[in-house]
Amino acid sequence: MGIELKQGANTAILDQNIAIAIGWNADASLEADASAFLVNAAGKVRNDQDFIFYNQTQTSCGGLLLDTTPTHAQRSFRVALERIPEDVIKLVFTVTIATAPNAEGCPHCGMMGNISIWALNQEEVELMRFDLKTMGKERALILGELYRYQGAWKFRAVGQGYNNGLDALATSFGVNIQNAANSSKKENAVELTNRLPSKRDWTKRAVKLQQALQKFLPQINAAVANNANESNTRMILDRILLDVFGYSMDEVKAEQKIQGRKADYVLAVDEEDVIVGESKRAGLTLRDKHVFQATSYGAYSGIRWALLTNLSTWQIYHISMQNIVDANLVFSVNLLPEISLEDCEKLVLISRFGMAQQGALEKCWREVSALTRENLIQAILTEDVVKAIRIAIRRDTGCNFDNDLIQQTLLDVLIHP
Repeated sequence: MGIELKQGANTAILDQNIAIAIGWNADASLEADASAFLVNAAGKVRNDQDFIFYNQTQTSCGGLLLDTTPTHAQRSFRVALERIPEDVIKLVFTVTIATAPNAEGCPHCGMMGNISIWALNQEEVELMRFDLKTMGKERALILGELYRYQGAWKFRAVGQGYNNGLDALATSFGVNIQNAANSSKKENAVELTNRLPSKRDWTKRAVKLQQALQKFLPQINAAVANNANESNTRMILDRILLDVFGYSMDEVKAEQKIQGRKADYVLAVDEEDVIVGESKRAGLTLRDKHVFQATSYGAYSGIRWALLTNLSTWQIYHISMQNIVDANLVFSVNLLPEISLEDCEKLVLISRFGMAQQGALEKCWREVSALTRENLIQAILTEDVVKAIRIAIRRDTGCNFDNDLIQQTLLDVLIHP
């Protein structure tokens, strides 16, 4: 077990690559989230990209990444301290209440139970821990901060509350966000730019994309039937990226050198590289080695999204910037024999329009990752769900078991069926 810190205490952090994990014991009805800020000597973020939350999960420098599917905590941040820019003097880690005020009152941090923040090295050995057991009625809380000290890094246990939640907290650090207090959605689902298009507008985009894509289906069918080579396949793909997905010629960058190799495509929006693409011969079965190739290019170049396609099948992967390449499928679409409107709504996400909507593809990825087997098992094994199952069993059978036995039985059923 690592060093246990009291509020206000600090300790040296010697490892350059660590995880900062955050956990709490809130009732399932109370929604909370975590975020982080990269702060300069003036106590402010340098720009809005230094605000890391679920809708913007990593910094441009690659020094801080919010892990969307942690295994041992509610939230976890991957930190590469050697990548943190020199003008950033500290990284501030916070938790906020996402449940909006209701008729029963205003949910606050005091309802979260025990809140903990701890650091782990690459071997997942705990380096330090700060347990905050008493909180007030604030809606946001600074748990701790990593800060520079005499050329090295330290962690300080803070435990400071803010009354008005994430909006006030972010504003205090200089982040320019819209106030989402009146939204029926999560309070911290703030947007750094404009709101995402409505479902109706998104469907209209999907219809147009479907119509444009249908014009290419005869070419795609012929290419697959004739086993077109990679060169001919890419000629068709070039036109699809331009005429269907709306990228300009200078935004479709072919044969891009990455770590001494060449990626087939790098797609850009407003001069920012957003997707790395790998094209295979038309109709070729896409295998794990092709996935690894495409996602490795993304990891090496710092691009979070990878496209792998053989013209008929289009696969999009999310790439986690960790010490190993961690790639997960976001969605897979098959254009043959016909392309559905539902699939086109997914493909809009990787069009130029979709990639220009900050957080749209990230939102899709969060929804996919939230329903993974691991997350569902973790949700089922929470105290509230176990208690509800125990009550249902007692009601239906008359048998009364304690929570520990129910939880262990669930564990055996779910993990060792």
